Amino acid sequence: MRADELRGKRVAIWGFAREGRAALSFLRERGIEPAVLDDNAAATDAPLIVGRDAIAEAVVGFDVVVKSPGIGLYDPLVRAAQGRGVRFTSLLNLWFAERPAYWTICVTGTKGKSTTTALIAHILQRAGLKTMAAGNIGVPISELPREGLDAAVIEVSSYQAADFNGQCDLAVLTSLAQEHLDWHGGVEMYQRDKLNLLSHAKECLISAGALLGVSKIVEIRRLRVTVFPATPDRIVRNAYLSRIHNRSNLSGALAVARMFGIDVDTALRAAEDFAPLPHRQQEIGEAEGVLFVDDSISTTPEAAIAALDVYRDRDVTVILGGHDRGIDYGALVTRLQTSPPNGIILMDASGKRIHSLLPDAHHVNSMLEAVTLAKKVTPRGGVILLSPAAPSYGAYRSFIERGQDFARCAGLQ
Repeated sequence: MRADELRGKRVAIWGFAREGRAALSFLRERGIEPAVLDDNAAATDAPLIVGRDAIAEAVVGFDVVVKSPGIGLYDPLVRAAQGRGVRFTSLLNLWFAERPAYWTICVTGTKGKSTTTALIAHILQRAGLKTMAAGNIGVPISELPREGLDAAVIEVSSYQAADFNGQCDLAVLTSLAQEHLDWHGGVEMYQRDKLNLLSHAKECLISAGALLGVSKIVEIRRLRVTVFPATPDRIVRNAYLSRIHNRSNLSGALAVARMFGIDVDTALRAAEDFAPLPHRQQEIGEAEGVLFVDDSISTTPEAAIAALDVYRDRDVTVILGGHDRGIDYGALVTRLQTSPPNGIILMDASGKRIHSLLPDAHHVNSMLEAVTLAKKVTPRGGVILLSPAAPSYGAYRSFIERGQDFARCAGLQ
């Protein structure tokens, strides 16, 4: 579905955060005036329908709804509207329907997709290719130009991949585990939705560590697939990219570089000055001899384990917990029991569930309480690590806000 097909139709945008606002601008540039549906009041001059009850009544009156990623594809209101003939699409699908005049590289994965997206763009830019990064990384897809680039590197979340119906030139899969189970309805559906991206790519690059999981869901023989190793066979002079969890991300970026004719030595030199993205094992500073690390992006047990492994040789006090989506914390609990950190501080709903499995850990009611307690129990030379293994929903609007609160409570912002 192209945006110009929406002229003369009753169109709505459902969800008015960053992508919803970008969708409004995108449609207006093409002569389409949509309404906006959102759970909360929003500042807009478009017709606005607020609240779930009002949305339930109104949504069936539209021909097409541009759904923001946070609105569940399996939400009963979405299903009911589809049953009444309402068509749903996304900004990502509308943008791809206009066929950009350059290479499109879509990156997804349970973890590592933001770093891999940024790293691919960084290497291609250093190699002299006109490249931009966009998508879930924080730049709406509609901010990419229609021409004038050699490549766009687009981070695609599972929410965006689930109903993606465009075609990218290359899909890169960094990893495959469990995530966002409340949105997708279970591990299998989450993975199936994420892997939908592979079916809409001319070529696929898949991490060796994810290949077995992919093969259980996707008929790989139907795809044009290249597998890249979980660990590159070369060393990069970049401490952040040398960390265990980033080696696969680097390996994927090197595989993309090769497809553009960039030799490994050139790509590795380009990667040397790559800077970590914020809130991803970000060492935000020291106070009273203690290092504070913001890993607020950590929303899975695997991410928290990876962060703990980075600082395994130091006295680490870890702050865990957030919104509870019902994911399995068994591996994380085992890691905390077999290799106990200096201290374990738990927050929010998932923290309460972990506390039931680790009764000797501390449970607190706020970030300030967590950081204050962590300062008391962490010796000089130690690390206070925020790696929640859970989303920020409820207490915070985003992982960014959560990381900023951590820095404020630490006295480093």
